[in-house]
Amino acid sequence: MKKQKILLYGVGTFKNKGVEAIINSTLNQIDKNKYEIAMASHDYTHNQNYYNDRVYKHIKHYKKNDELTEDEKKIEDQYKSIPFDYNNFELLYQNDVVRELEKSDIAISVGGDNYCYDNCTWLYALDKKSKEMNKKTVLWGASLFEKIDDLELINDLKNFDVLVIRESLSLNAIKDYVDKDKIIYVPDPAFSLKAKEVKLNDWYKKREFVIINLSPLTIKDTDERSTGYKAVIDLIEHILGKTKYSICLLPHVKTDDCNDLDILDKIKEKYKNNDKVYLEEGDYDCCELKYIISKSKIVVTARTHVSIAAYSQSIPTLVIGYSVKARGIAKDLFDNIENFVINSDDLESRILIDKFKYINHNRNKIKKHLEKIIPNIIEDSSQIFNKVIEKLKVQGEKTICQREKCIGCGVCKQICPCEAIEMIENDEGYIYPNIKLEKCIHCNKCRNTCPINKKNILKQSEKKYYVAKNKNQKTRKESTSGGVFTLLAEKIIREKGIVYGCEMTDYKATHVRIKTLKDICKIRGSKYIQSNISNTFKELIKDIKSGRKVLYSGTPCQIAAIKAFLGTDYSNLYTVSIICHGVMNSKLLKKHIQSLEKIEDGDISDWKFRSKKNGWTQSSVEYVINQKEYVRHFSDDKLMYLYLKDVLVRESCYRCKYKGENNNADIVLGDYWGAEITHSDFYDEQGVSAIIVNTRKGKELINEIKKELNYELGDYNEIVVYNPSYISSIKRPKLRTIALNDIDKIEFSTLEDKLQNHILLEEYKKSQTEVKNLRYENRELNNIINAIYESKRWKIIDKIFNSIKKIIGKH
Repeated sequence: MKKQKILLYGVGTFKNKGVEAIINSTLNQIDKNKYEIAMASHDYTHNQNYYNDRVYKHIKHYKKNDELTEDEKKIEDQYKSIPFDYNNFELLYQNDVVRELEKSDIAISVGGDNYCYDNCTWLYALDKKSKEMNKKTVLWGASLFEKIDDLELINDLKNFDVLVIRESLSLNAIKDYVDKDKIIYVPDPAFSLKAKEVKLNDWYKKREFVIINLSPLTIKDTDERSTGYKAVIDLIEHILGKTKYSICLLPHVKTDDCNDLDILDKIKEKYKNNDKVYLEEGDYDCCELKYIISKSKIVVTARTHVSIAAYSQSIPTLVIGYSVKARGIAKDLFDNIENFVINSDDLESRILIDKFKYINHNRNKIKKHLEKIIPNIIEDSSQIFNKVIEKLKVQGEKTICQREKCIGCGVCKQICPCEAIEMIENDEGYIYPNIKLEKCIHCNKCRNTCPINKKNILKQSEKKYYVAKNKNQKTRKESTSGGVFTLLAEKIIREKGIVYGCEMTDYKATHVRIKTLKDICKIRGSKYIQSNISNTFKELIKDIKSGRKVLYSGTPCQIAAIKAFLGTDYSNLYTVSIICHGVMNSKLLKKHIQSLEKIEDGDISDWKFRSKKNGWTQSSVEYVINQKEYVRHFSDDKLMYLYLKDVLVRESCYRCKYKGENNNADIVLGDYWGAEITHSDFYDEQGVSAIIVNTRKGKELINEIKKELNYELGDYNEIVVYNPSYISSIKRPKLRTIALNDIDKIEFSTLEDKLQNHILLEEYKKSQTEVKNLRYENRELNNIINAIYESKRWKIIDKIFNSIKKIIGKH
């Protein structure tokens, strides 16, 4: 059996034994007979010497500029001549990782602490790329934040198929933004790390000792007058003078930029004449260090994986923490985390000594508590990879097409021979298929028929462009654009045919079947919410097979769905699609209506998405409350304003596959925006339509109504310049996730304000990273920027920025 390929990326240096502990325990969970593992490391030179019995390929995570190939340097120069996009540069410098990603089946971002620090653009770029390549993408053993308001982070988390979260504080922070079916909440994989016995020197013999581990991240100043450093020294004095314990100073990270020895060496120097204080300087791996930790009575540590090594061996531990991970892990182990964690910003002598006293006094009780719960935690921790594979398997069985591309058409439900598929509304109000696996017979008809998975079956045999308007002024006034669709529908019905189109009742859009001229008004006009077409499939087949002419209108993706369901292009079926900006849903419209009714203290009795009361080019909504008519420009209506800001549409609309030449319809209709410029003599404010003819059938149908039209030849370039939705999907804004989060709870009238607050916050964050981004735009600035970063003035400014950030966070 061919082995699947796994890429572990985001791996730090093994000089950090916490990183090594994660990788070691992870590799032990993966069956080498089934999987091949490649590993991308930020410290390639050092890490390439480790685990070569399990890792078939080591990759350098990030290239320096002078390490780029000649071809890559040419690409870099091209990037400098276009608007700056960090993704371009991040992926270029990680090109070797991207190439390995292409070959992989599963991509695992070894999350750990990566998100706890600033500047994750390198990580976001890879996560996004993995998702675009349709790789099974997994976030592994991550901690995040207690509260998340960073749009970049929120959108990044949506790239993952599975998120393994290691503590409950981070879990609670992401639950509102990530589908719960994607989350695995389980302790850090390093809980299952196996200790490896080493021969210890004489200092350890017949000695009860406390391990103290410190980090430059928690003790940033080793001046004797520094509050944090003084607190540590006072704790040591307390241990030496008031307890029976000796002290082992144990480094766990020895990187160039963050070395535990920077602090521990100074402490050892202070106590060089005291035999009870010992600095462990041996070159041990993570398993051997875990064995040394097992011999201690109490651990005081600033490093997460020292605490995990201690907890997993039932050693009472006090953590000096600087991020959510310390509090989150302790919270999941103990009822009162305040006794087990001290924030590094609050580090002072009295607090540190009091917490140590508590742990020492309750040592046996704490040890018994850990001995009771740790075996189950280790078992769960050792099975993370199996849980991930099982979740990916279930996701695969329940997946018909990529969820982000699903158009909610319901073809899969209609084609299923055993009624195993139901269409369910998600929290945002959009419908998606759900497979009831107990009924599924795995025939794959749903996947094979899905329009997202199938190629277009239409060949655009004719291509004509018209600017047109209905000669009947009354009809045109009642229509959204130039009244062309009404003429097409009338033509089919007069020939005893059937027309299908979108009707809106009770603020819900549904496709209906009409066969009389008086019913055409039901399906005339724009509805910007997604219509349910699933009730039309069976009737449509009957009508087509009866030999009658049938006209089916809808969005481009709905026409593609009908074509995919039918499987062939019937000669008596005519299809018309609109030029589509994207679709909202009825839930959003209903929330908006309720908001308006609350403000105006009355019920809305009529609603039109597009009114010409202010003219065709002054797009407005029209509604009636308490017999009073309201006509508001789109910019003054919160729903339409946010819709045109692209934050309310279905996910698939950001990557529509039916634009331009891929539109399946015989005829495409839309507004001929810009007609007042391109066809000034023809234009008037009652509305002008763009007609795009794709096929011979479409040409014949348009020819049959030309006598009832005023028309001129149009131009492709004119249409796409003024109505780019014909050929291009809208760009997904970062605010999309925030906009539709908790839509049930939020008042629609406050949604715009909520989004505006996020815009301001993002602009502030952007200002903080501007200087960093310049590194990519201009290499020559590097030295200058580095000098700025090192200057005293910059450090003062940076402290001010951090203070502002804390103030904003509190509000």
